[in-house]
Amino acid sequence: LKALLAVGSLASSVAAGEQEFSGECPADPLPCEELCDGDASCPQGHKCCSTGCGHTCRGDIVGGRDGNCPNILVGLCIVGCMTDENCQAGEKCCKSGCGRFCVPLVLPSKQTMISNWTTGSDSELEARVP
Repeated sequence: LKALLAVGSLASSVAAGEQEFSGECPADPLPCEELCDGDASCPQGHKCCSTGCGHTCRGDIVGGRDGNCPNILVGLCIVGCMTDENCQAGEKCCKSGCGRFCVPLVLPSKQTMISNWTTGSDSELEARVP
């Protein structure tokens, strides 16, 4: 009777599509931890990149556009890009909480030396021109 029950149980498992294959699932290649806090916290030539649930230093990032990311207040956990090259011209791939997405870039103002050894932005210099 026990053998009959075991065969019946095995048959119902196979019929329901509950097959298990040998082997193990590979480990998640990107850690789900906060391992960096901005590019400055990474080694030279690396960038602090979102993993979707944390950040890690990555050395396989190439290129990058001039300009800065704007201050983003919303923390959306959506990864829409990994590098600037994933975005359209005039956009940067920027962090937003635990995600990244393409946003219009913010160009830094040019700093110029003034004769009294202070620095000023372009708009400050234009105001001084007669």
